Amino acid sequence: MGVSELIIRIVIGFFALYLLTRLLGRKEISQMTFFNFVSGIAIGSIAADFVVNPSTSIRNGIIALVGWTLITVVLDTLDIKFKSLRRLLTGNPVIVIQEGKIIRKSLVLSRLDLDSLTTMLREKMFFRLLM
Repeated sequence: MGVSELIIRIVIGFFALYLLTRLLGRKEISQMTFFNFVSGIAIGSIAADFVVNPSTSIRNGIIALVGWTLITVVLDTLDIKFKSLRRLLTGNPVIVIQEGKIIRKSLVLSRLDLDSLTTMLREKMFFRLLM
């Protein structure tokens, strides 16, 4: 692959990613689900592959990018409309503190250690807990 083809692939990849991220919508990092995060990484990996891999045609790269993005948009839309699918994609919320007491079993289910929990609570200005 020559330099000119690489530049063309970079420009096409950049604008394809730009348009597709606009289609996906704006979400702050704190509002992203694990699925959104993984999907974003996958879309970036697909774009990187078709930019630097000469055996992947630009057409196939664009088709893969658009396909993955459409699947993500459809699943996000279904996630909003159907609560049962939301549980499957994002999981159920777990209560880790109830009436000021830490529920240790919930920490284990959430794969969260006590230090991480107390750090998150301090960031939200909570300093006293019943252990």
